[in-house]
Amino acid sequence: MKTPLKMGIRILALIVLLLLAYVLSFGMIMILFALVRQVFPVLEIVELRTFRSASLLVLGIIMAYLFLFLILGPIIHTIHWIQALSQGTYKEPALKGVLANRDSFYYRCTEFVYKELLIQMQLLTEKLQQSETDRIMLEKDRRQWLAGITHDLKTPLSYIQGYASLITAEKYDWSESEIMDFGVKIEEKSKHIKNLIDDLNLSFQSEDKRITAQKLKTEMVEFLRNVVLDLANSPRCTAYNFSFDSAMDAFFMEADTILLQRALQNVLINAVVHNPPGTEIEVTAAKQQDGFCIEIADNGKGMEEETRRNLFESYYRGTSTDCPAEGSGLGMAIAKQFIELHNGSIRVESALEQGTSIFITLPVF
Repeated sequence: MKTPLKMGIRILALIVLLLLAYVLSFGMIMILFALVRQVFPVLEIVELRTFRSASLLVLGIIMAYLFLFLILGPIIHTIHWIQALSQGTYKEPALKGVLANRDSFYYRCTEFVYKELLIQMQLLTEKLQQSETDRIMLEKDRRQWLAGITHDLKTPLSYIQGYASLITAEKYDWSESEIMDFGVKIEEKSKHIKNLIDDLNLSFQSEDKRITAQKLKTEMVEFLRNVVLDLANSPRCTAYNFSFDSAMDAFFMEADTILLQRALQNVLINAVVHNPPGTEIEVTAAKQQDGFCIEIADNGKGMEEETRRNLFESYYRGTSTDCPAEGSGLGMAIAKQFIELHNGSIRVESALEQGTSIFITLPVF
C-alpha cells in the first residue's frame, strides 16, 4: 500500500476516533449530570438545555484542539522542517511542548499517523546534508586540482624558458651536442604540456558526452597482449616486470580499440608511476558470467583508503610535479570514462604494502 494512502487512512481513522470520543464524552457528561441532579436537587435550577449547549461547546473546543494538535501540528512541524532545509539547516527543528517528549502518548499518536512522512523527511535531511558535505569537498578538491594543474603547466614551461634562455645567451658558446641536448629537453617538456592539455580536453569531452565509442569486432586476447608488450618495451618501464596471462587463446567482442587502449595504458602507467622499480605488474584476461574481465594487479606500495575511494575522481588531486612527461593526473578518471563508454565498469582493491588490483569488466552482447 502506498504511503499517501496509508497516511490518509490513519488520519481518517483518527478523525473518526475523535468524533466517537466527542459523542461518547457528551453522552457520559449528560448521564452524570442527570445523576448528580438527583443527588443534589439544588442543581435543578440549571436548565438541561443550557447545560447541553455548554457541554457541546466545551467538548467542541477540546476536540478542535486535539484535532489541531494531533493532525495539523505535525504538518506545521514538517513545513518548518522544509523551511529549515531550504535555508541550509540540515537537521530537524526542535520539537516543542508535549511533542518534545518522545515517550508521551501524544508524540506516539502523531508518530503512528505520520510515521512514513517523518522517515522520508529524515532520509531527505540526511541526503541533503551528505550532498552539501560532498559539494564542499568537491569544491575543495577542485581548487586543489586546479592549483596542481596550474603548477604542472608552470613547471615544464619554466624548463622550456630556461633552456631557451641558455641557447639564446650570447655570452655562451654552446656546442652542437649541447644545443641538441637542450632541444631534446625542450621537446620532452613540450610533450608534457601537450599531454596535459590533451587529457584535460578528453576529460571534459567525455563528461559532456561529446566522445562516442566507435566499436568494431576485435580479438581481445591479442589486443591486450600487444598493449602490455608495447608499454613493457617503453624506456621508462624497463625496470618493471610485466606479464600477461589469458585462459583463452582468442576472444572476439565489439570494442573501440583506440579508447580502450588509452584506458588500459593509463591504468598500467599509473601502476608504474606510483610503484618502485622491480614491481611486478600482471595483466590477466578471462571470460566470466558478467562479461569479459581484465585484471591489472601489482605487488607495489598499495593505497590508503581515501586514495582508493577517490581514485577515479577527476578533481580529487592534481598531477604531482614530479610526475614524468606521460603523466597528467587525469589518467584514472579518463580510463573510467572510456570504460563506461563501453558500458563497462572499473573498480579497485588495494591496501598499503599489499599491492593494488584494478578490475575492468566489459559486457558481452
